[in-house]
Amino acid sequence: MPNKAATCQEIKEKVCEDRISALPDALLVQILLLLPIKEAVATSILSKPWRCIWTLMPKLVCKDTKHTNSKSVWWFLEQSLHLHKARILEHLEVKLGSRCPGDVDVGKLILNAVERYVRLLDFNLKWPAKPVSLPKTLYTCKTLKKLILSNKILIELPFEAFLPSLTKLELINVVYKDEGSLIRLLSSCPVLKTLIVVREKNDNVIKFTVKVPSLNSLVYVNDNDDDGVCGCGYGRGSLIIDSPQLKYLCVNDFSEDGCSIESMSPNLTMARVDVGSPPNENFLTYLSSVKFLHMTWIDETEVFCSCVNYSQLIECILRPCRAEYWVESVKLLLDNSPNLKVLMIDTKDIGESADVPRWSDVPACLSSQLEILEWKKYGGTRDEKQLLEYILASSKCLKRAGISMRYSKDCNDKMKKKLRKELKAMPRASVSSELLFPAKIKWRSSVAQHCLFDL
Repeated sequence: MPNKAATCQEIKEKVCEDRISALPDALLVQILLLLPIKEAVATSILSKPWRCIWTLMPKLVCKDTKHTNSKSVWWFLEQSLHLHKARILEHLEVKLGSRCPGDVDVGKLILNAVERYVRLLDFNLKWPAKPVSLPKTLYTCKTLKKLILSNKILIELPFEAFLPSLTKLELINVVYKDEGSLIRLLSSCPVLKTLIVVREKNDNVIKFTVKVPSLNSLVYVNDNDDDGVCGCGYGRGSLIIDSPQLKYLCVNDFSEDGCSIESMSPNLTMARVDVGSPPNENFLTYLSSVKFLHMTWIDETEVFCSCVNYSQLIECILRPCRAEYWVESVKLLLDNSPNLKVLMIDTKDIGESADVPRWSDVPACLSSQLEILEWKKYGGTRDEKQLLEYILASSKCLKRAGISMRYSKDCNDKMKKKLRKELKAMPRASVSSELLFPAKIKWRSSVAQHCLFDL
């Protein structure tokens, strides 16, 4: 006699399976999109109705894992992709790692995607072989809206390209055949809005020229010889910006050649500037319109603090680094920012500076505007103490001051309590303001929250 309970359970499972199988194919595809690609393909053995469902998926994400004993996802793609039948491939994301054979034709993946009107292509190649050129048809794809190319990829365009629908382009540690290939690629994107560039150390480009009339947002990182101080490397190659519609700018460039601007929007709204070389005059002029600013500077670039009238600046994050006169630079920036309401300071990588004079004047922003002060990694040095005392004693509209501490290794609980007591005893012009001591401060500003500035 068969087990009655087991038989009932089998019947229930069969009924449940039949109900799912009876759903429309479009709904079953949406269910499979929630699964890793290999698991989605594995559903083809469930029953006959499931055999072809995965082949209709408009989104494929295939990535090599970190498991040392597993094969490269390349073998899966080579065996399975030819079975895929979706007429339109909305999204293809492929990451091939060190286990991918160096002699395979990865270009046929790109051809397959282009032939099926791909909208988003994310191709990350980290194999041990040399950088590879991609098929020419990629650079004339009319449907492509977002393109991400990373690592062992050679941008080679000896021909004219045309990407009429591309609005977002990311070039992460790729290599260029020459500067002409870069220029032809960018000029082929008439509606490009967002460009994100992380430069490889030896990418064959000296002058990285961004001449894109439609560009709205630019992120540029050229920091590939890290010397361990503030994350500041000293690579080579300069950045030249000629984008009159630019509103969001993020530059992390500690190369010796620096950054210059030929043409940019007078309505630049948000900027993150981490640079190690003095900028050209145009750069300073266009920064004067920003409302949100995140800045790392060293002594050589304190000109950002002293020579720009930030008349529209509302929120500012300051991170002095290897700057002997950083306190004076902060004071100069406050003098030049009459409408500043939120000030955030990070002194993690700062040391003692030369003697700083006592100030008798009060910047307009402190007397009538500043509402929030957040200080990350405050260590109680003479310079930090003097600047904090000055800001608290002068800020009449201050509502909240949050200070996270930077303690030395030999600092015990008694010393920590003493330091906090000193801070609480500092005179405050705004008697209603809160003084908080969070363990950590996470920037809540518009600059910090903007996706382009998450570096």
